[in-house]
Amino acid sequence: MKKNIITLIMAAMAFAGAVVLPQHASAQDDERVWSIGPELGINLAKYGDDASDTDFKTGILGGGFITYSIRNTHAFTGKVLFSQKGAKDGDEKQTLNYVEVPVIVRLFFNRDGAFRPNLFAGPSFGFLTGVRSKEGDGDYVKLDDYGDFYNTFDLGVTAGLGFNYECSPGTRILIDARYTHGLNDISKSSSVSVINQAIGITAGISFGI
Repeated sequence: MKKNIITLIMAAMAFAGAVVLPQHASAQDDERVWSIGPELGINLAKYGDDASDTDFKTGILGGGFITYSIRNTHAFTGKVLFSQKGAKDGDEKQTLNYVEVPVIVRLFFNRDGAFRPNLFAGPSFGFLTGVRSKEGDGDYVKLDDYGDFYNTFDLGVTAGLGFNYECSPGTRILIDARYTHGLNDISKSSSVSVINQAIGITAGISFGI
């Protein structure tokens, strides 16, 4: 399953490159534009593999990004995000806090005008910074020795659909919806395999620099 997902992502990125690069080579008036900005939204997260019967839980997703865009064709974006993942299992909720660094390629559909939908895909690198859990209406309990139970690095792939709207010259409102699929086992237990799965929705604003 993981190999199939990696193959699909690589094929999608190769196709995007094959479509975009010839157009860029023939377009002499493309602008290369750097932009930065914040984004904020939510994660709907759960576990997969041996823990696939868990339910989705909500969490915070937000941070900042920097984008290098070749106007009218494609863009490359790096993000640094605070990303709450985990799952709900009956009355128990578990929250895993990550610093997540996705690196994505965007392919724009509408290459002219203020409104620009796009597809994006790329790898995502997660660094676990904390674990909390709660049961029922109780308070969250922090797990101090989470490194004994969880792998602190999470490699994943992310892909989704984005929209941006130019509200003024050099300033755009952004909306992204993405799915992130973990590729490595986050549990240190030898008896079970657990991966992260998350649907993220964010809104942001970009400023040309």
